[in-house]
Amino acid sequence: MKIKEIKVKTCLNKSKLTDYVINPYTGCQHGCKYCYADFIRRFQNIKDKWGEFVFAKINCPELLEKELAKNKPGNIWMSSVCDCYMPLERKFRLTRKILEKIANSPYKKKFSIEILTKSALVKRDFDLLKQLNVELGCSINTLDASASKLIEPFASPPLERIKVLREAKNQGIKVYGFISPVLPGITDLEEIFKELVFCDYVWVELLNTQKSILDRFMPFVRKIFPNKMRDFEFAMCSPEAYYAGLEKEIRNLEKKYNLKVKEIVRHNIK
Repeated sequence: MKIKEIKVKTCLNKSKLTDYVINPYTGCQHGCKYCYADFIRRFQNIKDKWGEFVFAKINCPELLEKELAKNKPGNIWMSSVCDCYMPLERKFRLTRKILEKIANSPYKKKFSIEILTKSALVKRDFDLLKQLNVELGCSINTLDASASKLIEPFASPPLERIKVLREAKNQGIKVYGFISPVLPGITDLEEIFKELVFCDYVWVELLNTQKSILDRFMPFVRKIFPNKMRDFEFAMCSPEAYYAGLEKEIRNLEKKYNLKVKEIVRHNIK
């Protein structure tokens, strides 16, 4: 793993996904096989493979102090192209420092905050999450710990993520599940809905099928989950039929478990 400290020009960045995003790191340790954020390598001319480098933006908290003052009110999402609680956060503590800056800012009421992670490390910062009324979500696509370890090598086990969400909920933090990505033949939606029934709501996101992602992900599926290839091929070759069946299942589960589905996110299904 290549790790280095860098300085950046901005910390709080405008986004098409929400009002603002903060990514305290470039790159991610979790090494998720399906990750869409690999495009960062092209934009920043990074030659290292995705999952094999992390650049810590050490001046991000310092920059944020002024950015909170000058920017319009809005929602901040942490994070869009990294996991802000990846293992290296234990060392750099950038996410905690950022939350502390917001908590101590006279402009904190201008902003709402969402955090999305696959790491149990987030419970270290429950004190700040409560103080800032943060909405906390965890991404989950299977409850099978063995499969998860192969697909998301360095993320916390899925049941541990759910335990963290329960603990957060018990402490008065608003929590949501991010069922993402739905992996054909691997993701069991009903068992995940059943485990997340205590959440305030869930999102459901389909696999992003951009060519650059599939070029990396499908050889992995073919090698590790060969018995699931027929499911993937149906999803890729008959996307409308696949989506129609999936949407029906999701809406039925929403009613069965009385668990609000905020949105079904669909990417580039061919």
